[in-house]
This record gives sequence, C-alpha cells and structure tokens, in this order.
Amino acid sequence: MKSIFLVFTATGTLFSRCIGLYTKAKYNHLSLCIDSEINEFYSFGRKVYWFPLLGGFVIEHIDSGLFKVFEDTQCAVYRLEVDDRKYELLKKYIKMFIKNRKLFGYNLLGLIGVMFNVPVKRKNKYFCTQFVATMLYKSKIHDFRKDPSLVTPEDFYEIEGLIPVYEGKLADIGHYVQAGMVKHAI
Repeated sequence: MKSIFLVFTATGTLFSRCIGLYTKAKYNHLSLCIDSEINEFYSFGRKVYWFPLLGGFVIEHIDSGLFKVFEDTQCAVYRLEVDDRKYELLKKYIKMFIKNRKLFGYNLLGLIGVMFNVPVKRKNKYFCTQFVATMLYKSKIHDFRKDPSLVTPEDFYEIEGLIPVYEGKLADIGHYVQAGMVKHAI
C-alpha cells in the first residue's frame, strides 16, 4: 500500500474568494500529491501568480510560486491509502502530464459549467478538481459517479478511507512532516 495526499488550499486571492462566494467552501483549490514528504503537488491553476486567467497544469511547491507570494495560505491535507498497482498507474498519468505540460490549459468555462450543473469538457483543459477527479478515476482509485468536470472540492470529502492529517498554514506543513505526523490522523 502507498499513500497519496489531497491538498486543499485557500490562498485568499481575489479569484479564490470569487469562487468561494459560489461554493461557500472553506477551501477552493485542490492539488494531488504522491510523495510522503508533501513537497510537490500537481494541479491546474495559474501559471503566473499575478494573472489568474493564464493557467494550466502546474507543479506546486510550498516555498515557490503562488504559495510563496501568499504565505498565509491555509490548507487541509488528507491521506488516502491505495494499492501499489493503482499508485503506479496514477504515477504514470502524472508523468504524462509533466512531460506534456505545455499542451494543457485551464478550463475556465468548466467552472461556469459547474455552476449550472452542465459538464464542459474541453480537450486538454482542466480546472483543479476536474484534474484530480480525472486522475483518481483513470487510476481506478475512486469513481465520483458523475462527470469529472462537475466534481467540486466538497465531493472529495466523501471518498471512503480519506484520513485528515493536517490543517493549518501551508507554510508550516514542513515541520509537521518532519515530525512524522503525516502518518497519523489529526
């Protein structure tokens, strides 16, 4: 068995607050992490921290990019145990996204589709939850029983076996990981 992590964040940016007005959720951005050190996350978001409309596949780190600029970013991290075969399949899909990252864009229209419960699928375009839901589905980890373009952050809390391991400032998670606390539920 291997651990993967879902990293929910709230940066407090104008874009994030606008999404929050609709969702009423505490966290409106979601990233996928496959390393137990929780160093690197994968998601869809802004490629340039000061311009939210220029987005696509992003590799996020706590100490760089948007999270460095918004150092008060709040987060909740959840662990999910998956069998080795599913983990390797997930890793394969993520490597494909990394290798072809320039081909992928942000599905801004998809966010509007969520508001009207109308799936908006665009070739090589995703928003954060659509990407993570797609990765979990393709890896046979979880099926949300609805189109990934309609999955919201709140839907992820329903995944069976999801274990909360950290909630607080994203910038402080490194201390938590070094103390070995990600292996224990909060």
